[in-house]
Amino acid sequence: MNGELVIEERAIAGGVILDMKGDLTKDAEGILLHQRKWAEEYSEEARVILNFSKVEYINSAGIAVLIRLAQTVKKASITLYAFGINTHYQKMFRLIGLTEFIMIYPDEYSLMQRLR
Repeated sequence: MNGELVIEERAIAGGVILDMKGDLTKDAEGILLHQRKWAEEYSEEARVILNFSKVEYINSAGIAVLIRLAQTVKKASITLYAFGINTHYQKMFRLIGLTEFIMIYPDEYSLMQRLR
């Protein structure tokens, strides 16, 4: 466990990449859900990309935050993508059905090629 989650944003055409570093736990709720007004900050059909490359630990509360994030952005007609998720968490995401709401790619290059 690396500690508190820190997120840096990178703007892209039609959306944003959220580079996450640290642990995805209940503490991420404030950063990902309560400090943002997704529907107001981004237009419909915007893209939000989660970079998991430097996230080493995700607990059940972190999964719950991701589920709520997926529901929130879906209501705002925002598409959610992710890359850099290790194989263990990819399997977990599939098992709990998160992959129905988050399109997962192996790396940023693959994802950006798909979006072009």
